[in-house]
Amino acid sequence: MLRKTVLQSILINNGFWFKMLHILCIVGPSGVGKTELIKKLLVELKRRGYRIAIVKHAPQGFDLDKPGKDSWRYTKAGVDTLVLSSPEKLALIKNVDHDPSLTEISKLLGEDFDIILAEGFRKSNRPKIEVHRKGFELPSAKGVIALVTDESLDINIPQFSLEDITGLSSFIEKKFLKKQSKERVSLFADGKHIPLNPFLKRLFLKTLEAMVSTLKGVEKPNSIDLSIRRKGNDL
Repeated sequence: MLRKTVLQSILINNGFWFKMLHILCIVGPSGVGKTELIKKLLVELKRRGYRIAIVKHAPQGFDLDKPGKDSWRYTKAGVDTLVLSSPEKLALIKNVDHDPSLTEISKLLGEDFDIILAEGFRKSNRPKIEVHRKGFELPSAKGVIALVTDESLDINIPQFSLEDITGLSSFIEKKFLKKQSKERVSLFADGKHIPLNPFLKRLFLKTLEAMVSTLKGVEKPNSIDLSIRRKGNDL
């Protein structure tokens, strides 16, 4: 049995991708305290033993390249993707021609996390927790599963105070993390999520597990990565 996360990804251009990460968006108007809330959630969920990735949406753009630096020179020369590597950190700078979706971003992150907390991405179809304060517009994002608010609102979803990080963390843990199976499989085709019934999930998982386990030098892997790149009609 594969013990942790299985089938991190099967990537095919014009093909398939298997992914297991949960993604939860923290949304709300500018100035309500989304970053501070995520920081507190990060500390509490890490204390409970979970591995967390954070993605912050920057719709106005950003630039990590400082003029004169080597990375800046590579970028100006037209490199498509740049990786900065050191013993302590790894950074990836990738040119894109559109605003990447959370699905695309999670492909780059890999599978070594229990959940992604995304700041923003209000228009995504991922579940959301909306932050609200008195004086701001009422919550309106689609897919909101809970509110963090400093006033009681007549909305029939769970509501937490801005200080109740323990309660909110327990809500997230129960809804997303405690239910996680050690063998979770989701299917994406050309970036679109394809629902799988339990039989097909088990079939995909067991078929690849059986194939890989016959290979020399493989002993109970915690994850399996298979990448297939297609050019034109040829494999």
